[in-house]
Amino acid sequence: MIGQYLKKLIYPDKCIVCRTLLEEENAGYLCDKCYSFVLRNHLCPKCGRPYNIGGKDCAYCKAEDAGDITQIIALFPYKDHFRKSVLRWKYSGLRKYARGYADVFVTDLYALDKLSIEGLVPVPISEARKRKRGFNQALDLAEEISKLTGVKVYDVLKRTKETKPQSKCTKKERLSNLKGSIGIKKDSESLSLNNIAIIDDIYTTGATVRECISVIKRQEVLKSAKIYVLTVCIGI
Repeated sequence: MIGQYLKKLIYPDKCIVCRTLLEEENAGYLCDKCYSFVLRNHLCPKCGRPYNIGGKDCAYCKAEDAGDITQIIALFPYKDHFRKSVLRWKYSGLRKYARGYADVFVTDLYALDKLSIEGLVPVPISEARKRKRGFNQALDLAEEISKLTGVKVYDVLKRTKETKPQSKCTKKERLSNLKGSIGIKKDSESLSLNNIAIIDDIYTTGATVRECISVIKRQEVLKSAKIYVLTVCIGI
């Protein structure tokens, strides 16, 4: 008990988005202000972005081909403190952030219950990037969601070649940059699921996710599977 008390004094709980100190009675991972920005209302039922309440069509979906994606669920817009949060997790190795994001997906948005997800498939990163960072952030998030729900993680995708970081590519370059860069592990070719959630940290143009889906859909047993996407931040 004394050890835990001292740990709290030295390392007090902070909001994983804005890093303000959390009140003692707040047992979560977000402060009230950041919690209020979770994307949950007036969202496009396909791409998960906010759109005109009175509008019939989503401007984002009109401008972007989502391909075989059934639905995208994101926690935050990819900007301001939310962008900084996911980049701290990704590049500074703040692994507890994955637990916080998973908690919002599961206990606040009830995402997996609503979609009847049967398996979680993390977006892969190259071995070189994994060695540099020490972990795959998408796998990190998938495993934390799995701990809370019991839904199995299927780490079945792999990077087949090193590519230029998507953040350094133009929108036009992103599709060609990833073409043929993702494959499926041999021992996973007989995987059979009806509702799959691809897990990633950031969704902007969707090029990475669409390449993952292309690989998944080439498997005969997965051709008719519904593909959902759970991502921490989405470009708006």
